[in-house]
Amino acid sequence: MKIGSSVSQNHAAKVKYIVQTKDGLYRYNRRVPDDCQKAFRKKLWNLSIGRNFDQAVLRASDLRREHDMAIARLREPDTARQEAARLAAERTSARIAELEKRGAPDAIEGDEGTVESLTGSMWKRIPQIMQSVRDDRTEYFRLSATQAIAFGDDSRVEGNKFPKIPPPTDPADRMLYDAYKAMLAKRLDELAPLPDQGRPEMRASALMERYIKVQALRANTARSYRQMVNKLIANCNGDHPLPYYNRDKLRQHRDMLEANPNVSIQTVEKHFAPLKALWRWAADEYDELADLQFPRVRLSKRDTTVEEARWQAFSDEEMKAIWRHLNEAWGPKSSSRMTPRRRKAFLMAVRVMLYTGLRPAEVFRLTAADIDNGVLTIRRTKTTPRKLPLSDHIADFPKFLASGGFDTERKSKTIAVTLSDNFRKVIRAAGYNNDRHVLYSLKDTLVDRLQRQEGMNDDIIRGIIGHVVGQGKLRHYKTPYGETAHGRAAMKKSLDAITYW
Repeated sequence: MKIGSSVSQNHAAKVKYIVQTKDGLYRYNRRVPDDCQKAFRKKLWNLSIGRNFDQAVLRASDLRREHDMAIARLREPDTARQEAARLAAERTSARIAELEKRGAPDAIEGDEGTVESLTGSMWKRIPQIMQSVRDDRTEYFRLSATQAIAFGDDSRVEGNKFPKIPPPTDPADRMLYDAYKAMLAKRLDELAPLPDQGRPEMRASALMERYIKVQALRANTARSYRQMVNKLIANCNGDHPLPYYNRDKLRQHRDMLEANPNVSIQTVEKHFAPLKALWRWAADEYDELADLQFPRVRLSKRDTTVEEARWQAFSDEEMKAIWRHLNEAWGPKSSSRMTPRRRKAFLMAVRVMLYTGLRPAEVFRLTAADIDNGVLTIRRTKTTPRKLPLSDHIADFPKFLASGGFDTERKSKTIAVTLSDNFRKVIRAAGYNNDRHVLYSLKDTLVDRLQRQEGMNDDIIRGIIGHVVGQGKLRHYKTPYGETAHGRAAMKKSLDAITYW
């Protein structure tokens, strides 16, 4: 594989305008001449042309001819204006298709040719369009897209600027045109005032950024909170001050989240939690929002309990059998196509997860510098940075890290997913088809074994897996278990007492 990859890269380097990315994808990479950039509206062509080298060469050849001809026409005085118009029409057609995907009505059926012939009569259909989408939850999106196509007003849609459509020249048509344009604009303003009607610093996204900074949220939490407020903005027609999002708007947000078959009831709850926190903080922080309260929006009840939805621990017999199957699949005598180094890394990662409760991505980030005198420091984590005593069961882990450990695997951004996928394949092939049995079940398995021990308490379990939820105000006074000698001793005793196989 390495030899083939080297050959393809050498070939790509010799073929004009073809480059190969690190992941093996070929791209057509060509700079747009300075005198043509205005017409093409770009400075560089950077287009994916596939992973097959021969097909990439053919595709690049077609693109090269197409662009050479367009450049030649732009540089020829007799054809320059016509070519610039053709390129503009292509962009506009693509923009119309994009807006139609958002729910705008199709351009006039049967019309072909210029932009004007495609959109010049759209304004006549405004009353019909407005009536057909009235009180539909997608009304705003459909009308804003219609506004862009019919009147060239793209103030409410994202993307490239839409060309201004010339109004009709007939006096009677012009009166109707102006009336329909004003009618549509008024309805859109009823649905959602444009974002710039509120002070930028008081809009939802800006307040969330301020909240993240003041609360000193961890990077992963901050990213999650941004995504959730951005989803609110997308579902409620724009980035507005918090009072704009009244009960009706938040119900709309809830309904649009629940309409997605890939979003669970639990996920909807998670989307609303940071919003409620933002509302409370803003009311305390800003005098003008002192009376702000989060609207009462009833969320659907969970159809399953946390216990029913979580990953499931492996039993004693299952864990023994799974470890045997993993060694057969990844051990020294394996016929796997994975390199011996990667198979060894995967087996070590599984062992480390079973005695630390770390997530796979956290395991692969570990280096020799993270272990000192038998204490593992977990710095880059989704939960709480913490210190863990190294169990005797993974006493060989420091030597593994010192010899290069996960250095190669860490270069891959998807290594945690790769481990998870391969783990699932091994256990499914071995007949373990419970869909709640996955790589993440290793943490549940660790907690299950800890809970079995006599005298076990939640502080030890929290100290090992890093969760602080449930400690309440005591967090202000209690030193984390991993930060004290007696705490680490208790954690190590508990981890050493576990035997999986």
